[in-house]
Amino acid sequence: MKKVFVLISVLSLVFFVVFGIVTCKGVPAKVVEEQAPPPPAPAPREPRAPELAVSISPRFFSPDGDGVDDELVMTISCRDESPIDEWKLAIMEGEQPNLSFYERSGKGIPPAQIVWNGRGSTGELVQSATDYPFTLTVKNIRGLSSTTHGLIGVDILVINEGNQLRVQVPSIVFGSYSSGFTDLSEETLRSNDFILRRIAQVLNKFSNYKVTVEGHANMTAETEAARLLEHVRELRPLSEQRAKFVVDYLVNLGVDRSRLTAIGIGGARPVAKYEDRANWWKNRRVEFILIK
Repeated sequence: MKKVFVLISVLSLVFFVVFGIVTCKGVPAKVVEEQAPPPPAPAPREPRAPELAVSISPRFFSPDGDGVDDELVMTISCRDESPIDEWKLAIMEGEQPNLSFYERSGKGIPPAQIVWNGRGSTGELVQSATDYPFTLTVKNIRGLSSTTHGLIGVDILVINEGNQLRVQVPSIVFGSYSSGFTDLSEETLRSNDFILRRIAQVLNKFSNYKVTVEGHANMTAETEAARLLEHVRELRPLSEQRAKFVVDYLVNLGVDRSRLTAIGIGGARPVAKYEDRANWWKNRRVEFILIK
């Protein structure tokens, strides 16, 4: 009997020990689970500027009224999580200091397409074979803005003037006080060659026309008398030599020499006035007059 009592006592003791261990292990686990902190809230997202992209077509446009590529189409993609407040398109002149040539702006989201006829804000037509830089800026109501940049390429323009056609190109670059392409960078040489090859294609297209190649220069002397002397002594001879150089270049590109005549105009017929120094580059040009 004593042995049975001892056995019962031992079993009771084991039961309470096991129960106590289980109880002690379970309770703290439950308490820890109830006191665990909630997960941290996600950090607020920084506001973003508009996502902006512009594509242009055609790559080179020619607003000369012949019905082919007379208009430039700018296709605009603009996405933003915030409403758009305003937008502005700015097209600049093709040479330094890149003054404003044409601007357009509006409130709200920009149109999906902008069609441009090549005329500036004053009605002036773009120059042949010249790249015009542009920027499109879009701003949302948070004041965040995005700007995209690009170049608008202008093809050779053949302007109809009664019984003759005129091609005016201010973007053929000559060496300083040189009648040729000496001391020019490789990039400038490639650009000159590209332009003259395109002109040769245009002249051969109008094969029943005679072509007068006119060299023009810009007068820089300060007084009217000094400008006249500059024109006679320097600019007219230099511009004639440059016109003859262009003729030789075109002959090498396959244009019939018998169709071509070179003359030097010097500074006698400026496009930009003497006071308009920012546009002097337009006076340093070669013009091609096509006459039946």
